[in-house]
Amino acid sequence: MDARTAVADGGFFASVVDFAARKPLQTLAIVLGAHLVVWTLLPLLTSSNLELDLAEDLALGKEWQLGYWKHPPLPWWLADLGYRITGHIGVVYALGPLAVVACFIGVYLLSRDIVGPVQALIATLSLAGIHFYNYSAVKFAHDQMQLPFWALTGLFLYRALVSGRMLNWMLAGAMMALCFWSKYAAFALGVSIALFLLIDPVARRSLRTPGPYVMAAVFLVVIAPNAWWLIDSGFLPMRYVSDRAKAVLYPYQFITLPLQWVASQVFFTFPAWVLLGLTLFPRQAGSEPVRQSGSFARRYVTMLAFGPFAVVTLIGIATGRAPIATWGYPLWSFLPLAALLWFGPVSDPQRKQLFAAGFIFLFLLAPAIWIGVWIAEPHVRTRPKATQFPGQALATRMTEIWREKTGTPLRYVAGTEFAANNVAVYSPDRPHVIVHGRPAISPWIDMNDVKKRGAIVIWEVGLPFAYVDEWRKTFGAEGDPVIIELPRQHGGRPAHIGYWIVPPRN
Repeated sequence: MDARTAVADGGFFASVVDFAARKPLQTLAIVLGAHLVVWTLLPLLTSSNLELDLAEDLALGKEWQLGYWKHPPLPWWLADLGYRITGHIGVVYALGPLAVVACFIGVYLLSRDIVGPVQALIATLSLAGIHFYNYSAVKFAHDQMQLPFWALTGLFLYRALVSGRMLNWMLAGAMMALCFWSKYAAFALGVSIALFLLIDPVARRSLRTPGPYVMAAVFLVVIAPNAWWLIDSGFLPMRYVSDRAKAVLYPYQFITLPLQWVASQVFFTFPAWVLLGLTLFPRQAGSEPVRQSGSFARRYVTMLAFGPFAVVTLIGIATGRAPIATWGYPLWSFLPLAALLWFGPVSDPQRKQLFAAGFIFLFLLAPAIWIGVWIAEPHVRTRPKATQFPGQALATRMTEIWREKTGTPLRYVAGTEFAANNVAVYSPDRPHVIVHGRPAISPWIDMNDVKKRGAIVIWEVGLPFAYVDEWRKTFGAEGDPVIIELPRQHGGRPAHIGYWIVPPRN
């Protein structure tokens, strides 16, 4: 008996498929609600300290800049807004799952427009097999923030091209701009869309209408403040991107680095490929695309599914840089829909039951792996995790020392990112961070005020990017730094923290 026959014989999966067929929206709501609860509570209950990205969200979001030295500001603004509304730093654990839920809704709506509600449910739930939408979604930052706006851009642009309604063109432009406000990787989506409008014979007709130009105008209006900041800062984030992307050093790396990038994307999406492969193949004789929408929809969705990936890959090859694996975060939201349009529909009851079984397995597998890693990792991992860092203890200690020595609230903290960010987040004084101890990339900092109010300069001993000699000159620190030892949470070697107290100067 093969897997499909075994699944078909089970009453449970037949009832699941029947319910989903009758009530696809309710099914989607149940799944998204469960996803939100599971992936909010898991890190909240198992993480004793904020992850790197989450600490950065809260430490820098409160500055409300139009741009930051490495990324646009939208996710950091949202994190600070969540904290201001709730008064609890734990709110950041909900933001990543919420971004995924919003993305899934956008994918479902576009899929429903093209293939109907049941097949749309399959296209959306297949994303459970992609790492970016579950296990790593909890580390809310710029990658996660892209997801809903990327999906909504695809939705509204399709509706604009099909219906010609001006509202859809305007919404497409606004969503595209919000993609850029989230992360500049949206450039890959923008290039893909522009080429599609120029090359596809159906889409090209829209260029004879006001729609695309209205979309462009709305995009420019919405992105204008950040664009102004980019120009004014000398495109500062581009330097960060260049520093992060590994450069080709040897000729053979022009081949190996792109292959590593492609392999990373295959790895992160592999469970979804398996689920779709088992569901769609071998193809049923005489199968026709559901709700036949013509070849335009297939071309459009194929562009969304693979165009940005091709753009990122080609730019990496042309510049001799290796794209970072997580740059693939928003690229795959429409992969399952493209597979359905080319090889679907899934109409056979046995295959639908097989898909239901596979989806439930993947939905439960990711949190099970999370819990397993949480239990086992402290016993096998030698390098400390961010969630073991004694952030609260460090912030409390530094705040107490500062107040005892100066009698004033702690206003500024500088040093290595994670140590400084933890003090900024966990201290009741909520000091401003001078990133890397460098005022040049912290434009919210007035060094005259820093001299007047003083600062703590802090770093984790033995880690890179501790520019101790530079900081001594920048802040006028005197004497030898103080080194303290703090136990990490849940074991591991203790954290050795170096710091200077730079007192206020009247």
